[in-house]
Amino acid sequence: MELTLKRTFHPKGTNGKLMNGEQLVCNTIELPWLNNRRNVSCIPNGRYQISKRFTTERGWHLHVEEVPNRSWILIHPANNALKELKGCIAPVSKLTGHGLGSSSRKANEKLEGLLYPAFRRNEEVFLNIKNDTTMNIIDRVKAPTPKFFKTLRTIGVSLVAAGTVVMVSPVALPTGLVSLGEYLVASGGVLSAVSQTAVDENAQP
Repeated sequence: MELTLKRTFHPKGTNGKLMNGEQLVCNTIELPWLNNRRNVSCIPNGRYQISKRFTTERGWHLHVEEVPNRSWILIHPANNALKELKGCIAPVSKLTGHGLGSSSRKANEKLEGLLYPAFRRNEEVFLNIKNDTTMNIIDRVKAPTPKFFKTLRTIGVSLVAAGTVVMVSPVALPTGLVSLGEYLVASGGVLSAVSQTAVDENAQP
């Protein structure tokens, strides 16, 4: 079985949608991305195997295996990432804010109800964590921009600046030159706007 966790990063927490194919299993909350630092950061994007694990403290629960430079990353109930998580993933029924959710135990039971039968069938379960590319325009603008589009954005800003200089020149200029300035401003603005909304799917903030 292959699950996909699509994440959106925010300064105070990471929100996600846990998918089984095209079906939403539940939402998730995690700590914000802080370069994979222990106890204060969510884990990196990647593909991880999920196993079923037992301890006297937690009973049976879900374990995310072989996370780079991290240990004992679990999937367990929590409604507030900053207060209750140290790198683990918490299923929630509803997102109520950045890194905040509700009815986590109910969502966790739903996830276990999906995965435990797979373990009994000796199926391997994997979790593919990646950025959510269906984010709204505000989140998309804030998301990491690919290097190529950063270059285009810089070019766009330069075109806007050059066109503005021509348009506000105190010296009377030929009509064609003024039109060129207007064209530079318009094209530079479009180029900058399009480049800013391009998202690097593989990069964390």
